[in-house]
Amino acid sequence: MKLTKFILAATLSSLALVGCTKNETTASESTSIKARQDLMQDWRGANEAMKGMMENPASFDAATFKERADSIANSTAEMWKHFEGDANKGGQAQDTVWTDAAAFKAEVDKFNAAAAELSAAAANAKSHSDVEAQFGAMASTCGSCHKQFKK
Repeated sequence: MKLTKFILAATLSSLALVGCTKNETTASESTSIKARQDLMQDWRGANEAMKGMMENPASFDAATFKERADSIANSTAEMWKHFEGDANKGGQAQDTVWTDAAAFKAEVDKFNAAAAELSAAAANAKSHSDVEAQFGAMASTCGSCHKQFKK
């Protein structure tokens, strides 16, 4: 009888630990998904501010444009780490982010290069025409990636 109670207690303890581990994983997944969604919202806000300056050249503010371009370029490494591993699946990302990781990585590399080029061009920009091509290239990579990898 004592052995049965011991086995039952050990089994229940084990199940409780498994349940805690599962909850921690779920919390981690939610944290990663939330972090990348928050970063995407930041990028969207920066992109919309820059797009407004492209559409209305009289509103171009070189310092603000540079700040927005730099904020995107400087946060790319932070963004992409939230897509690493199966534990980070979910949110608005399609499963192809993980099942076709090579294609996703190629899109990430295109975006990173375009964001870096925009940031570099913004460092010396005096008008919207100084960053127009680079802004268009970066915006194009956003759309290309979302078309393939966003739900």
